[in-house]
Amino acid sequence: MKNAGAQAGIWLIHLLALLPLPIAHALGGLLGRILWWTGSESARIARINLRICFPEFTPEQVDQMARDCLVAYGRTCTEMGMSWCWPIPKVQELITHVEGLEYLQQGLDQKNGIILIAPHLGNWEILNHFFRQYLYMTVMYRPVKVPAVDNFIFETRKRVGVGLVPASREGVMALFEILENNGVVAVLPDQKPRPKSGVIAPFFGYPALTGKLIGELAAETDAYLLCCYAKRLENGGYGVVLTPGDPEIRNREPVASATALNKSIEECIRDCPEQYQWGYKRFGRQPVPENDPYRKAVIP
Repeated sequence: MKNAGAQAGIWLIHLLALLPLPIAHALGGLLGRILWWTGSESARIARINLRICFPEFTPEQVDQMARDCLVAYGRTCTEMGMSWCWPIPKVQELITHVEGLEYLQQGLDQKNGIILIAPHLGNWEILNHFFRQYLYMTVMYRPVKVPAVDNFIFETRKRVGVGLVPASREGVMALFEILENNGVVAVLPDQKPRPKSGVIAPFFGYPALTGKLIGELAAETDAYLLCCYAKRLENGGYGVVLTPGDPEIRNREPVASATALNKSIEECIRDCPEQYQWGYKRFGRQPVPENDPYRKAVIP
């Protein structure tokens, strides 16, 4: 049954790839609005996160931003056909604006390796198509239990020139080795790690379990830190934005490093907050369970 469902999902992605991007965006927008209209769990989580991160917002502003971010999430879903299946040059043509290219060049010139810090902002899959013009990067990958899906994801990554290492101790050691050899690794910095792999650090002023991996990689290798995201533009294309990561990410004190990492992520998000993945339980796994903001007794 799982294999049948997985195969149907893969076919759906291929069908989405047949659509012009404006139509895919329209469908994604409809999906996001349905998530809002039906009072989905994603809508509830988005509203909680926005109230935490933007306490200055009025209730109306929170609701508007929550709707907008669900629409953006829907579009990220329906863009999968384009980003995973379209010819690479065709996707690259959609990147109509690049900001901060000089920082990428600085990283390449330093020849100490580069750590790409890519939050769940805009469409992060577009970054694969952008960076392949300049470098070869490696990401950590947790295999999917359904073979058909795992093979599909592996092939889509391989197609755009992205190397994969397992999300394991061996994979972490591989990342260190890649950086020591002037290579490039990419890490998604805003997912909750296992408790032993993270520390509590402020994210928009609220305690959040934050991964230690980026800080450890940076401290041990002196690699260049580059934040990156691809945001949707009004012209239907994408703008890639590159900014240097906070130097304090290299701090060997884990909380100081994680705090600097979250600060860098916040600066990216503030550029286009409506395109961030606010429907994710970023503030889960609190040290005191009663402080979990997603408990309905804490915030209805």
